Amino acid sequence: MNKIERVRAVLAGKLPDQIPASFWFHFPEEQAHGKESVKAHLDYYQAVNPDFLKIMNEHPYRVETEIKNPSDWRKIKPAPLKSDFYQAQLDEIKMITDELAGECLTATTIFNPYASGNHASGKLVTEHLRADPDSVNIGLATIAESLAEFAVACLEAGADGIYFSAQGGEVDRFDEQTFLKVIKPHDLTVLNAIKDKSDFNILHVCRDNIRLYLYSNYPGDVVNWAVTGTKNITMTSGKNLFDRTILGGLDNTGVIVEGNQGEIRKKVHEVIDQFGPRHLIIGADCTLPTDIDLDHIRAAMAAAATYPIDQNAA
Repeated sequence: MNKIERVRAVLAGKLPDQIPASFWFHFPEEQAHGKESVKAHLDYYQAVNPDFLKIMNEHPYRVETEIKNPSDWRKIKPAPLKSDFYQAQLDEIKMITDELAGECLTATTIFNPYASGNHASGKLVTEHLRADPDSVNIGLATIAESLAEFAVACLEAGADGIYFSAQGGEVDRFDEQTFLKVIKPHDLTVLNAIKDKSDFNILHVCRDNIRLYLYSNYPGDVVNWAVTGTKNITMTSGKNLFDRTILGGLDNTGVIVEGNQGEIRKKVHEVIDQFGPRHLIIGADCTLPTDIDLDHIRAAMAAAATYPIDQNAA
C-alpha cells in the first residue's frame, strides 16, 4: 500500500499493510509563516516520512473589533475570507499540497470557535462567558460562521481534511449545560460545513479531564485526545465511544521525547497490542516539543511500520 491507501484502509476498518503513524510540532517562529513555513513542512515531511502530514496553523484568529468588555462580543466582525489574514493561510496550504502532489493525505489545523475567540480577545472567553453568556454566545456564533467558510476554503485550497482543535470541554471549566449551549453548537457549525466535503477530518479534543461523551456525536473521521497520564478515558474505551478510527497512543511529553529507541519501540508495540491493528493511527496526545530529536519520531514511525500484522486475522 502507498500512504493514502494505508490510511484509507484504516479509516474503513480494514487491516493495513502496516500501522500508519504521524506526529507534528510547532516550527520555530522564523519558520511559522509564508514560504519559510512551507519549506519547514516539506523538509519535515522528507526527514520523517509520516503517513499523513498535519499542516500547522500559526495564524491566531483575529477580528476587526477590539474585545475588552463582555458586551463587545455582540459587535465583533471577523476578517473576510478575502483578507490577507485568511489568504496567507490558504496560500501556505496550496503551496504545501501542490508540492506534495498527492503523495500523502494532509489535514490543516483549525481551532474551534472557543479557542479562536480566546486568540481574538487575549483569552477572555471564559471570564466574559461567566459574566454575560448571551453576548459571548452571539460572538462565538459569528466566529463559527467565519471558520466554517474558511474550513471549506482550506479544502478547496488542497487540504484533504481539517484537524479541528476542540477546546473548552474540561469538567472544571464550564458546567455541562454551558458547554451544550455555548461551546458545542458552534463547534458543530464548523464541522457540519465540512463533514460531506472530506473523509479525512480529524477531531482533536484538547486538554485533560474532558467530558468526552459530549463529543461522541461530533462529525469527524478520526478522533484524538490525551490518553496518557490524564483523567481522560483510554484509547480502547474511546474506540467503543466514538466507533471510528482513533489517533494517538503516545504521551507528547513522555517516552517519545525522553526515551531511547528501544523504549519508544516497546511503547508503540504495547499500544498496538492493547488496541488492535484496526482503526488505529499511531500518534501523540498533542503537539510534540519544537526541539524534539527527529530520530525519536523516526523511531516511533519505524516501530509502527514494523509491527507484525496477521493478515489472516478476522
